[in-house]
Amino acid sequence: MERSGTTNHMRLLFLSFAFPLPANNGQRMRTWAVLKSLAAEGHELTLLTFGEQTEDELRNYELQQVCQTIEIVPLALRSLSSTTNYLARFAGIFASEPYAARRFVSPQMREAIEVHLLRGLYDAVVCDAPYSAVNLPGTDVPVILNCHNVEHQLLSRYVAIEHNPFKRFYAWSEMRKLRKWEQCTCRQATAVLACSELDRQLLISLVQGLHVTVVPNVVDVDSYVGQDLDTVPTIQFQGGMDWLPNRDAVSFFVGKILPILRQMAPQVRFVVAGRNPSAAFIKKFANIQGIEFTGNISDMRAEIAKASLCVVPLRIGSGTRLKILESAAMAKPIVSTRIGAEGLDFVNGEEIVLVDEPTAFARAVADLLADPSRRRALGLAARRRVEAQYSMASLRSALRESLAKIPAVPFSSAPLSDMNGVEAGVRP
Repeated sequence: MERSGTTNHMRLLFLSFAFPLPANNGQRMRTWAVLKSLAAEGHELTLLTFGEQTEDELRNYELQQVCQTIEIVPLALRSLSSTTNYLARFAGIFASEPYAARRFVSPQMREAIEVHLLRGLYDAVVCDAPYSAVNLPGTDVPVILNCHNVEHQLLSRYVAIEHNPFKRFYAWSEMRKLRKWEQCTCRQATAVLACSELDRQLLISLVQGLHVTVVPNVVDVDSYVGQDLDTVPTIQFQGGMDWLPNRDAVSFFVGKILPILRQMAPQVRFVVAGRNPSAAFIKKFANIQGIEFTGNISDMRAEIAKASLCVVPLRIGSGTRLKILESAAMAKPIVSTRIGAEGLDFVNGEEIVLVDEPTAFARAVADLLADPSRRRALGLAARRRVEAQYSMASLRSALRESLAKIPAVPFSSAPLSDMNGVEAGVRP
């Protein structure tokens, strides 16, 4: 049975595995956009999130304009590249649960969720990504799962390109566990929100009969103003360097595409705009001229404005890329691999250029650099696509329709932690 008409005011317990501000990566950008849209639709939000108790007062103030209640549970996550992390990953080979999920297990978070649920105040629980469900106890309250990606697909694509046999075996083992865990998590949800039709179909293939609707990734288009500040041919890749798919994309572009491109456009600059590039990663490219790492920046729009065009040479990915939406909102031409742009309804050749093979990618970039009028036309068409389909208004509309269609009875009221085999703290 589905709710008829528009959704009524709902009291939502929103569980997040990461503090949503600053919204400086794709995961946080989606979380923050969903929170703002739910509040704008009149729903009452209680946010229960991992984070630091000393989170910036300004960011807390921003959240308080959207959420009636905010509760932060501390969780010290080790860096994914730290030695201790590698040791934990190795030990996880012998565990039945995926390391990606186990790292979020928190008795304190589970207890906090239980306290909130015992009050009986909530119409639904929103789990922001499957990892937010790790500590969720059994409940009759409907569970809405907001999926940023199809998580196991990221590892599947990593396995396909990794040459080191030990890393490939570990990733394959983790991918199989993660797929099973993701399947169990989806099965327990009343409804699932996917960011694209492609992801919707992938999630349905995991669980037959799963109720999945599309709630797209979006940007606040009105806050992006197209500008042409480039003075020399400048290619930009946008993305945090603490995320493996982004590091792989940079390595792929510099190693396979840039040498060919430089034969066609010798003066070209390549700017990597994103947080936390390690000294070791920067050093890999120290002997190559014309490559710049910006490091952490406060406003990505100012960096995008400096680009002649933006590239998205991703080989590992899932979900949809907000870096493309941001570049498009700034009316910048974009050249991407098909994996980079998957799930987005941009028309190849009219609103974006899609190529996978390195020589063809380099040629597409060189042709655009030599043709300012086509760059402008491609960028303006891309912005029109974002205005029509990936704006905050689109997100609000999709959420409104999705919540109105939530089935009255969830698939299961069994604890997610029991279904997944993840020990999530003290049992009731």
